[in-house]
Parts: sequence; structure tokens; C-alpha cells
Amino acid sequence: MSELVSSWRESIEVYDAIAADYDGLFTAPGYRHSYDRLAGEYVSRLLPAEPGVIVDAGCGTGRWSSQWLALGHRVIGIEQSPQMIAQVHKRKLGDRFCLIEDSMDKAVITPGSVDLVVALGSLHYLADPGLAMRRFAEWLKPGGWVCVYTDSLAALVLELLRLGKQEEALLRLKTRRGVWLQGDTTAELHLYDREAMENLFRSAGLIDIACSGLLVTASAWDKARSAEAAIADEEAFLDLERTLMADPAMADAGKHIIARGRRPA
Repeated sequence: MSELVSSWRESIEVYDAIAADYDGLFTAPGYRHSYDRLAGEYVSRLLPAEPGVIVDAGCGTGRWSSQWLALGHRVIGIEQSPQMIAQVHKRKLGDRFCLIEDSMDKAVITPGSVDLVVALGSLHYLADPGLAMRRFAEWLKPGGWVCVYTDSLAALVLELLRLGKQEEALLRLKTRRGVWLQGDTTAELHLYDREAMENLFRSAGLIDIACSGLLVTASAWDKARSAEAAIADEEAFLDLERTLMADPAMADAGKHIIARGRRPA
């Protein structure tokens, strides 16, 4: 999987370019704001009951970290993008926050010291996500959780077919790779289906694995119609998405797959 190493560097360049406006992508009304709320709800069910330690792997601007800190938890953020790191520092997150300026597959964290590891939209840029997942599992206390979301293979293939891009759709299906295009910069990433995601968790020794589709409506309709529905009546839109997320059969249909797994007690 070494062919993705250069793209990981390119993804840093992309995140550098959008760092100043990144938070705004999720605060403006629309499907991004809605699926961000859904992801937050999903993670909230995995938070320790008492103040604990959370790893925010690929913490970006620190927007998730700040929410967990407000609940009394300690947070270890991991980030490589210099401009994202600059945004983190602007937040002044306090002494319960520690930032590791390195890759999540190289960061040094004491084994067995963490209650929850969260990697929302970051794991799939690594050359070897399986290695990172095994490290996540090692960091966990017995009974601790890992939660990630990644881009869905099936959703992208269907979107490309709907757009008349048959050759690219078949290429993505064959290679299990996607491409994030931002201006003149592209970054390659791994694409997952439910089975591959479950295997990723299982190979790290995790149990109680579950996958859900995040933003299923974007696959069923398209992103534009999904955004319109989210803006027109966000609560109704969220209720529909929650119902779809609750059925494991819809996991591959989500624009993203969000998954969790637990270290055995």
C-alpha cells in the first residue's frame, strides 16, 4: 500500500489550503452540517461515563476536541497539517489538551491508557490503515472503543455511474481507491465496504464491531437533493438518516461508513 504515502503528503497540502475556512464547511446549513451532527451523536454513545482520555486522530482544527473537553474529558489530538495545527493553537484548548504533531501511525501514546480513539475522515489517507488500527487498539484500556468513518466504496461507484462516468466507476471498484480533488491538488484515499471495514477492526483484535451508513440519502438521491432536504427541514432529514443508520443493511449505501469496535475487557 506504499503508493498512498505520497498522497498522504498531498492530503496535508489540501488540508493546509482549506484550514482557515474548514469549520465553516460544517456550520453552514446543509448535508455536511447534518452528517456532522449524526457523527457527533454516534460518537457520544461511546464516550466514557466519567471524565476519561480520548484520542482525536486527525484532529484538524480541534473542533471535535473542543466539544469533548467541554464535557470534562482529556483529549490527545494528532495532526500533521501545519495550517490545521495553527488553527488548533488559536483555540487555546487548555491544559487537558495535548497535541501530537505527527502522523497517527507514528504517534507515541502509552498502551492501555485511552478510553476512546476517534478518527473521523482521516484513517483512509494512510498507506496502511490496518497498522494504524492495530495501534489504536493497543492504546485502549480494556473495554475502550475505536470509532472511525471513511468514504464508502459502493456510494462512490454508484455516484459515478449516475454521472455517466462508467470507466472511472469501474476503476474505483477495481482499485478500492478514491481521489479527493481540491483546486490543483489531489490526494488518493482508501475506499471501504462494510465487510472490509469489519475486517479492519477484527484484524486489530476488536470486538462488538458495528457499521452504519452515514448520509444514505446522498446515495439514494444525490448530494444536491440531500442538501436541499437538510436545509428545508433539518430535523426531519436527521430523523430519516437516523432510521437508515440504525439498519446495518444500509451501511454500504452511506456516503460514508461509520464504525465502532471495542477492545476486549
